[in-house]
Amino acid sequence: MYVTELARGRGYARMILRELERTAALAGRKRAVLETGIKQPAAIALYTSSHYAEIPKFGLHKALPEILCLGKDLS
Repeated sequence: MYVTELARGRGYARMILRELERTAALAGRKRAVLETGIKQPAAIALYTSSHYAEIPKFGLHKALPEILCLGKDLS
């Protein structure tokens, strides 16, 4: 997910995230998982304030120290 610099600070990323969670839940998904870079403090702040918590790294991300994996129950 990316919001252009001119559009930042207007809540668009949070709206996009909520819509993704909503449609995933409607599709029967129970959990959302994502990854972001450790040098992305704005993204980390968005996800943690949206109740995502750090989870073990998965897939190709396991060997990458610069990646942070997060998850959230959608129920």
